[in-house]
Amino acid sequence: MRKNRKDSIRKERIIMVTSSALVLAALTMTGLYMRGQEAKQQDDGYTLDFSALENGQNNRQQGNGTEQAKNTTVGKPFQSNLENDLDYMPLDEELSAEAGSHLVEIPGLTDGAQSNAPEKSKNDKNTKDAKDAKDANDGEDAGKKQAENSETEKPVGEGQQQEEKQPAVALHYNEDQGLTRPVSGEVLLPYSMDGSIYFATLDQYKYNPATVFTAEEGTDVLACAEGKVVKVFDDAELGRGVTLELGDGYVVTYGQLTDIQVAKDSYVKAGEKIGTVAAPSRYYSLEGANLYFRMEKDGAPLNAENLF
Repeated sequence: MRKNRKDSIRKERIIMVTSSALVLAALTMTGLYMRGQEAKQQDDGYTLDFSALENGQNNRQQGNGTEQAKNTTVGKPFQSNLENDLDYMPLDEELSAEAGSHLVEIPGLTDGAQSNAPEKSKNDKNTKDAKDAKDANDGEDAGKKQAENSETEKPVGEGQQQEEKQPAVALHYNEDQGLTRPVSGEVLLPYSMDGSIYFATLDQYKYNPATVFTAEEGTDVLACAEGKVVKVFDDAELGRGVTLELGDGYVVTYGQLTDIQVAKDSYVKAGEKIGTVAAPSRYYSLEGANLYFRMEKDGAPLNAENLF
């Protein structure tokens, strides 16, 4: 029984190998047949007669020889056979034909364009020349006008600054000249550099390098002597103020001002109004409205109460 089984397995293997070989052979034959059919289809209708092509090319070259000679006599550059075979005009030749180029000649059509082209070019040139001449004239007129304006007009603000600027004045002051009282009020806080005095708003005693006058708000404040305005300031303690230089090292400072009438670098005379008394700053709120007046000699505070 085992032997029969082995024979059966051997027969099955032989059948499988034989079947595989037959299938492989059938596939190979089928592939070869299909390739032959494709090659036959590709060859059908695509056979070229090179002899006829060569004869036609020679005939065409002979015909183009005469045409080439004709084009050479009239100044037209030689075109290749490929360009002659085209049934349309190349792009650059088409543009040249639209522009009236003399390289393209069509009897009865381009004669007028060729004759008008030089005239049109001449007109364009004349128009351009006229425009350039006009621009040149306009530029010349503008240059003349600018030169006239520069001669007759001054830069903005230059003339005003020269008019407002006052001539320098040689200032001199000595204590024998005395001082004009800036306001008519009484002394609220006297000059005191030898000992401290009490400031009610600050609730403390301290030295006082100035004289503080009582004055109502809006009272006119006068210049104590002839001098030059060297500073117009705004201070937290003194409010708005003005500093005058009297000459020879003497300087006076006004504080608690408003409606200031003078400007820096301007000159004032004794008794001239420089502003009005303002509301007191927060450092003098309990003292009330007042005028702060300080005098210095070479930077050192000076008692001015004896000079009024």
